[in-house]
Amino acid sequence: MNLDLKNGIFNTLKENKFVQNFIKELSNYLENNLDSTTKIYNDDNKWNNLNLDADLTLYDEKIILKFRDEMFSQRSKILQNYAKDTKEKGEMFYIYDTSTNQNNAYNLCYCDINRSHEVLTKLVEELPVGSELGSVLRKKGEGFILDVEATKEVGKEINSMIKEKIKEQNQYLESKRIDGHVYEVGEKYSGKIWLYDLNNVSGGGIEGVEEIKFPKDLYETAKEGDLFVYENGEYKKCE
Repeated sequence: MNLDLKNGIFNTLKENKFVQNFIKELSNYLENNLDSTTKIYNDDNKWNNLNLDADLTLYDEKIILKFRDEMFSQRSKILQNYAKDTKEKGEMFYIYDTSTNQNNAYNLCYCDINRSHEVLTKLVEELPVGSELGSVLRKKGEGFILDVEATKEVGKEINSMIKEKIKEQNQYLESKRIDGHVYEVGEKYSGKIWLYDLNNVSGGGIEGVEEIKFPKDLYETAKEGDLFVYENGEYKKCE
């Protein structure tokens, strides 16, 4: 075998080894970076929008205002506690909404308990690739980095809280449906109806409840002031 041929084979092997190493390094980069930003969310930590709409539905359950407000409060506590426990990773921000005042922009909240009511609006192009609703960001220099681990952990904890609050809501509403009690209709909206328990007067006032499981046929015809009695697990209009 002549020298040129030997050198050619040797160089080819070196090139193949270089290509293999390059492919391996590229694969590791894609796995640790691109994949992490495109596959952050699953059923456990997916983004759930605790919006201000009256018709808030989560996990196929309508959410009443009382428990929506509790979810807001608990989400803030989760973010603040996580930011406090991981402060060595940098100042923490959470993308909680899209901006209504600026196109193609997100609203970020500070997660520090002392700045929790401050809002920062940033264009999508100013944020790291992969940033979306529910993402946790860390301040780095003049910009931000996407904290994938925090996004997953915070999302999972928030959703666990939401599911627990839904259970509490169902128990709460069930406790307000009292056999034999008469309820007066207040306002109604988005499939929910305010009912005032005329048999449950406390502190000089009549207790009201935002009912989400009201018969559709009765809901459509019910108007303010109508009376319904709860009997045998269902509402019936008083004649």
